[in-house]
Amino acid sequence: MQDARPPAGPAPAGAAPMPALRRELRLWDLVLLNVVAITGLRWWLTAAGGYGWSALPLWVLANLFFFLPSALAVIDLTTRYPEQGGIYVWTKRAFGDLHGFICGWTYWTNNIIYFPTILLFTVANLVFTLGPAQSGLMQKPLFVAGASLLIFWIAVLANVRGLRYARLLNATGAYGTWIPAMLLIGVALVAYLRSGPATPLSAAAFLPAVSVGTVAFFSQICFAFSGFELGSVMGGEIVNPRRNVPLGILIAGAIITAIYILGTAALLVALPKGDIGVLDGVGYALSAVQTRLGIGVWLALGGALLVGLGGLGQMSAWIGGASRIPFMAGIDRYLPAAFGRLHKSYATPHIAIYWMGGVSSLLIIMSLAGGAVRDAYLFLANFTIIVYFIPYLYLFAALVRLASGPPPAGSIPIPGGRFGIRLVAVVGFMTTLFACLFALMPPDGVNPWVYEAKILVGSLLLVLCGWILFRRGRITAAGGPAPTAPPAR
Repeated sequence: MQDARPPAGPAPAGAAPMPALRRELRLWDLVLLNVVAITGLRWWLTAAGGYGWSALPLWVLANLFFFLPSALAVIDLTTRYPEQGGIYVWTKRAFGDLHGFICGWTYWTNNIIYFPTILLFTVANLVFTLGPAQSGLMQKPLFVAGASLLIFWIAVLANVRGLRYARLLNATGAYGTWIPAMLLIGVALVAYLRSGPATPLSAAAFLPAVSVGTVAFFSQICFAFSGFELGSVMGGEIVNPRRNVPLGILIAGAIITAIYILGTAALLVALPKGDIGVLDGVGYALSAVQTRLGIGVWLALGGALLVGLGGLGQMSAWIGGASRIPFMAGIDRYLPAAFGRLHKSYATPHIAIYWMGGVSSLLIIMSLAGGAVRDAYLFLANFTIIVYFIPYLYLFAALVRLASGPPPAGSIPIPGGRFGIRLVAVVGFMTTLFACLFALMPPDGVNPWVYEAKILVGSLLLVLCGWILFRRGRITAAGGPAPTAPPAR
């Protein structure tokens, strides 16, 4: 049975037909894509260093109230509408072109803002492998910016060449996440059996403090579980998306949950809570454990190198997925038609990828100019949370609108019928909304009015820019002839 609900409104005036895309991604590619895109080992550091053992029940709550609703929503909507565009197309179907564009715009531009935070963490771990004598490099913005740009453009060029190349970086990054996670968990277990945890352990230590700070931290770890919609954005490039996207989410979800919870516990076993750093703590934790166990330096250096490779893979995954949003907007003519073109040889949206690369490069430089690396990292991380959750609000709202009709053949609807759909949507929407509000809480020692004003004004300006682009794009598309889509090859 086919879903009787048509797309919301007519196709945009002047929209081009969808160019032919190559279906490159199979099940294991999607598992690796999800793992590398979502798993940020830096969230171990934020959780363990900030909240100790009480972070563990908060991970469980974030899993129940955010990860599960978002995974169920993505599985339902992907199997109903498995075409290219994912959350952009779903929002457009549910609420019209303007909301679809704003959703896609915030999803895309958020990633441009997000890239410097990944790169700071990646460079910090690579610097750790150079030894203590070179640790001062992280205090030199020029070095950090140069290293970040080099790593970033490796990922950009791989994605221009196509998913058959980019997925190699994705796979490298996924294994660069798994292996150090398993190393730290394994050696922390040995250290625990030998001498107990470095951070004191008691039943009371697992109780989160009832405070605004705890709720603000909860919004951060909800963000750590986000990203399962990324694969669906590339639905037209996935082999059998109705089967492989749901399986990829379920398999990767189990792996990611285990890595977050066990990895946080391993850090607390390896190090006292106060000694866990924000940027380079994974390598430092491995170093501390190997010292306690009397083994060589290879463990920490190798682990930090792998974490750095994980950051490269994460960059590749988000460049590949996020660039498909301006590609779709270019086809709809809300961005210049060039964004909707495919490379003649590689069949990739190279204009969208290159444009993202240029703007992101500028932001990478600006984020480090004249300020401390840590300050840039913390501010950009919080700004990213606010902007990134806007598409999630659309996701859960669109779920109610689009999943109310009879499911088409081959789809995997949310269990429980209409009640189950609304329960998932309400829980996910409210968790996302509260996460947005509490992400505004400033870190200690920062002027709260200035901090919150920067984040709110920045977010509003970003949405306003999207609205202006939409209006200009609609006028341009209505006034000109429909373009002819270039061939995929």
